[in-house]
Amino acid sequence: MERLSLALSVPGIIIFLLAMIPSFIFMLLAPEEQMDEERKKTHLNAEELSRDFFAFFLIAFSAEDYGNVIYLVVAVFFLALYYIAWIRYFRNGRKAEFLTSPLLSIPVPLAVFSALYYAFSCLFINNTLALGLCVIYAFFNIKSNLKKTKEEKK
Repeated sequence: MERLSLALSVPGIIIFLLAMIPSFIFMLLAPEEQMDEERKKTHLNAEELSRDFFAFFLIAFSAEDYGNVIYLVVAVFFLALYYIAWIRYFRNGRKAEFLTSPLLSIPVPLAVFSALYYAFSCLFINNTLALGLCVIYAFFNIKSNLKKTKEEKK
């Protein structure tokens, strides 16, 4: 296990922001009916709490060395798929069904691809603390999105 130190991680900041760019655009351009009132309120739940701790550990802890470059290549691949899922949403009239509809037969692609991007990024920067929290966040985020998709189909 790589030794982590409490220090601002520039790679961690970049990793976090690269995945947040489409979310920022979504917040600016999403139709009002897609902005869930519950999500607008500040509240704590397992998904949000794990995401916040994950982001903190990703940004606030740094390792001296990087992992295998293969992890970076795989992370970039999943980031590209994540962007493709977002582009599909924006190019198809910002319809809500494109936020959760399968891409390449992968259910809830925004949740799955972002989780895989973050996981492989954590492996590349040797941040095992953030990786553990990433797994927890991914579980709650994917579960929440699958539940939302199932409710929308009813």
